Amino acid sequence: MPAVAACLNNLCGQGYFCSTSNYCCRCQSGAESGPCVNGLCPAGFACNTNDYCCPIGSSAVLDVCVNGLCPTGYTCGAGNLCYQTTTTG
Repeated sequence: MPAVAACLNNLCGQGYFCSTSNYCCRCQSGAESGPCVNGLCPAGFACNTNDYCCPIGSSAVLDVCVNGLCPTGYTCGAGNLCYQTTTTG
């Protein structure tokens, strides 16, 4: 889905994130593969808080933190959201 509007003071309407390009999109990266189906997404994508499949990457948001905790591979960060943990190897 394309951007719906430009961000206003780095903010967007409910259900949208301000992308690095300063546009309001369903995913922070600006890319998506569509809505989640029963909480599932294609390989390389994760279901975000908006129930959309967003690319997994260093800035991918999975869901909200629960009591400061996130699933394995994710860390609770800004906005009380679970961000994919980056690993070095």
